[in-house]
Amino acid sequence: MSSSVLIALALLAPAEPPDPLLGAPESQEPITPEPSRAKRPRRTRDRNHRFLPLPHLSEQPAVGLMLGGSLNYSYRRPGEEFNRGYLSAWSRVSTRGVQDHILSGRVRDMLGRREIFNFGLMVIVDPVFAYYGVNNHENIAGTDITGSYNWARMENYGGWFSFEHPLWQLHRPGKAVGTLRHYSGVVFFYDRVKAYEGSRMAVSDPQLAGDARRGILRGGLSWDTRDNDWSPHEGSLIDLMVDAAGPYTASSTSWGRVHASARHYWPLGTSKLLLAHRVTFDALWGAPPLMALGEFGGLFPIDAYGGAFVGRGFARRRFIGEIKATAGAELRFRPVELKVGRHKLGLGFDGFLEIGMVSRKIADLFKYAYPSGGPGVLLIWDRFIVFRVEAGFSREGGAVYLQSEHAF
Repeated sequence: MSSSVLIALALLAPAEPPDPLLGAPESQEPITPEPSRAKRPRRTRDRNHRFLPLPHLSEQPAVGLMLGGSLNYSYRRPGEEFNRGYLSAWSRVSTRGVQDHILSGRVRDMLGRREIFNFGLMVIVDPVFAYYGVNNHENIAGTDITGSYNWARMENYGGWFSFEHPLWQLHRPGKAVGTLRHYSGVVFFYDRVKAYEGSRMAVSDPQLAGDARRGILRGGLSWDTRDNDWSPHEGSLIDLMVDAAGPYTASSTSWGRVHASARHYWPLGTSKLLLAHRVTFDALWGAPPLMALGEFGGLFPIDAYGGAFVGRGFARRRFIGEIKATAGAELRFRPVELKVGRHKLGLGFDGFLEIGMVSRKIADLFKYAYPSGGPGVLLIWDRFIVFRVEAGFSREGGAVYLQSEHAF
């Protein structure tokens, strides 16, 4: 990272908050008289509100080099690790013509009950959308994996709104509060799929081309004991979600999904060394559309299996089907922490291993497995911004990823 970028981050990023009151609710603050608005120093008030414009740089083979930027706003009270309010506006375009424009927000604990509201709007235009066939386990490598034969054009327009309500809390001395939440949400997307002449989709699966509506009702439970949602040092995040779609949700077809995932973070004797691991199971039924076949659902839907967040080393959405499972582990080592003004920049490394399975029937899930792994470099700014550069390797080759957040 260049010195000019570090200077810009130092000027624009939020000051590092003091350590939280461990074991206390996020909303708890020292019991001191509140000064009047006229006497309260402006500098103290402003520390609650943080604006951070950021350039964006990412890369993965099926997308190309993606450039753009975002404007980020967060509201966080002194002594807290979690943002009470977070808004982000993204705009990015890649060298292969892929573009996405996203407006998203998260509001946490504004009612004093650790509730979370999530909302957003998104537009994606992808002229090199990867399609390798449904349940295709044949080995594809070299120029075949990146060639235009596996391209389609995909456009997605839509948004989401969800509410997470706390059901029960576990207060543990010296650790972050554990919270069991109920999740409910609505998602709606309009997909436009075009098969290029002579492409795999046009030759093998022309019925997948056309327009589709994905109206989804989503509900479930989550258990969160993490000490930070951007770069956790300890704790876990477990979620169980069910999706339902049909004419009653304005969906083009009737289908459903059950998704379960567990992420755990274990400090290994010191906060500088961490073992993180994730296991996920995802099953679809009915007549799911193309986009649903190539993603994991849950709290954080992502392309699967293959790409920058799951199945690193395989091409994006390399294996798709109704039944998917994955297990992965990362060893994160952050030996260097630099002071930049009032902020901290952590420099470190990671190594990861993953294995995934995809099938059309649950009885066939264990017939094929796709292992991958590799090393990476991490830059972590105030546990608020994470930048990783990773190399993933698989039986079909390798890939380099530049991303602005942890894989999980």
